[in-house]
Amino acid sequence: MRRRPPWLLLLVWAVTRGMLLLVATQTIPTGHGESFRNDVTLYRHWSDVLMEGEFPAGDEKWQYPPFAALPLLAPRLLPLDYHVAFYLLAVLCDLVILLLLWRFSTSRRGGGRTGPWAWTMGAALLGPVLVSRYDLMVTLVAVLALTTSANPAVRGSLIGVGLLVKVWPVALLAGLRRWRELLTASGLTLVVAVAGCGVAALVLPHALDFLAAQEERGLQIESLAATPFALARALGWWDGYTTYQHGAMEAVGGGVGVATLLSLAATPVALALVGLWWLRAAPSPRSYYDAALTTVLFLVATSRVLSPQYLVWVIGIAAVILSVRRDRPGPTQRPAALLVMVAALLTGIMYPWVEQDYSWTGACRGRSCWCCATSSSWPRPSRRTCSCGAPRAGLIG
Repeated sequence: MRRRPPWLLLLVWAVTRGMLLLVATQTIPTGHGESFRNDVTLYRHWSDVLMEGEFPAGDEKWQYPPFAALPLLAPRLLPLDYHVAFYLLAVLCDLVILLLLWRFSTSRRGGGRTGPWAWTMGAALLGPVLVSRYDLMVTLVAVLALTTSANPAVRGSLIGVGLLVKVWPVALLAGLRRWRELLTASGLTLVVAVAGCGVAALVLPHALDFLAAQEERGLQIESLAATPFALARALGWWDGYTTYQHGAMEAVGGGVGVATLLSLAATPVALALVGLWWLRAAPSPRSYYDAALTTVLFLVATSRVLSPQYLVWVIGIAAVILSVRRDRPGPTQRPAALLVMVAALLTGIMYPWVEQDYSWTGACRGRSCWCCATSSSWPRPSRRTCSCGAPRAGLIG
């Protein structure tokens, strides 16, 4: 049966993205324009360095794998101002993500029509941040890995490409539920990542500097671990402050060092919980997508760094989950995916319209939804059948 183009969906997408472009370029003067331009200006500076034949050296803000250079250099291919060219390329990636979700939602593996609308509306809730950060390009690779093919070699290769652009797509490996699939995909991811880093290191100096770039980072005020300090500061119970360092606003004061260490320790604990789920859960048609959202939420929630654009990744994965039919067997992470949309709304309201200059009163934006989404993404009990035919308790996401 021939599928009709989703004209209404495309119309709503075009209207919302048109508005985001007008605000990002300040054609509609809403104020806070620098909140959207600053990162793109930094991208332009890095692209200048890359055009000279090397990766940024000695720059504490450069913390990205070598293929991050591609989305930074791509706007130079257009005969436009760098900022405008970047916004337009971001919107193009946004459109490709939408079409991938629509295609997946009409396929046998998907079947749910909520996902494309979740991306169209949920991503738009973030405001111009959506088109003014290169996270949209990484999300495109992740959505490709989730929806294009069930072949573990294809998925592993795409995850490897995503890892070379920004590290987080490696979390998508968690959903591969059979040893052969996991080993195949992991092997291809490793081969692609090592080959890409090797080529970049041979072509341009300082390509691997990103490996040590995160070591000195502190506790970013937007992270969940910084929430107690934000609340205490707002109530006058803590005399700490924020300072700009390592490319972010970080908390400084008593107890921050301990919170940073606890945040670092929480990440392997979260990964261990995902590993426990992997060993005990019964596979279902939803497993791959649910595990991807669970793992990424765990990593984001336990990270000492959190920025508004991180929601772009999570919304992309949540939209994939909402593109799977409700009647598919097994528990679903749809509640967590819907809570992500609420977090996107609160984030879009708070940044930068309320959270100007990273004020302490605005530092708690959307964190309750992050906590709810993360907690609801913990795998729920299911029944797994042993070879003898007797049901065995398990976990499934």
